[in-house]
Amino acid sequence: MNPAAMALIALALGTILGITLGIPLGRRVERVAWHADAAVARARVTGWLIRDLTGLALTAALVMAVAGFVIWALITHRR
Repeated sequence: MNPAAMALIALALGTILGITLGIPLGRRVERVAWHADAAVARARVTGWLIRDLTGLALTAALVMAVAGFVIWALITHRR
């Protein structure tokens, strides 16, 4: 068989296989990338949530400690 004809046939087969397999593979890669991006976004939001809740818990603990001290001082204060 002529080498030029074999090259054209190989090129045509490669093109057909590339189109038929490349589109589903491209979609699969895109789906994996989307899931990875979503996981990173969830981790970022979780980090923000943990930071905000930690700040809120520390603030609440400080307020309760000050209120407890004020109540204790009012109860035990002698005139």
